[in-house]
Amino acid sequence: MLCFVHGLGVGQAYFDPLARELGGLQLRPDLREQLPIPELALKLEEQLAAPALLVANSMGCQVACELALRRPELVQALALIGPTVDPGARSFLRYGLRLVVDGWFEPPKLTGIVIRDYLHRGPAALVRQARYALADAVEERLPAIEVPAIVLRGAHDPLCPAPWAQQAALLLRTRLVTIPGGGHAVHYSHPKAVAEEIRRLARLAETGATRG
Repeated sequence: MLCFVHGLGVGQAYFDPLARELGGLQLRPDLREQLPIPELALKLEEQLAAPALLVANSMGCQVACELALRRPELVQALALIGPTVDPGARSFLRYGLRLVVDGWFEPPKLTGIVIRDYLHRGPAALVRQARYALADAVEERLPAIEVPAIVLRGAHDPLCPAPWAQQAALLLRTRLVTIPGGGHAVHYSHPKAVAEEIRRLARLAETGATRG
């Protein structure tokens, strides 16, 4: 089973292209409550009735990693797409500026989805959740994760720049895949390329390999 774990303030709609590409049994939880990362991981855990391959983006990667440490038996593998938070940008200003820059590299339809979701949540909720995300030092937890994993990023992703993505992959002892032309939501703009890597990860997990 696949479980899609969305990023800060957005719903599941931006996973639609990748979900269609992958098919199969899927779980697509809404985790937009304003809670610290460990509590969001607990919410995710409560919705998993069976082990799943977690496909996560942005802040969702932090939630997925927390669950992989808390309940590794529920996580078949981790596909981390544009993981946050870059330790070199742990501030509202830097994160916000990078988010604006990312808009230049995303399809207009995706920008519309994100704006709609952000307006629905409201600025106070977004700021509150951003505080929780920025306070979460995911880099300290990555070395302890033992489930199969892979790190993916779009080549133009400013929220997950190459140095941080390389560091994350190194800490996880796994591969970094950079997809040309993509931004932070490369799973939306390049679903076929992302799906191919996720299928490869799933095959490795089935054979008992520890890393993607």
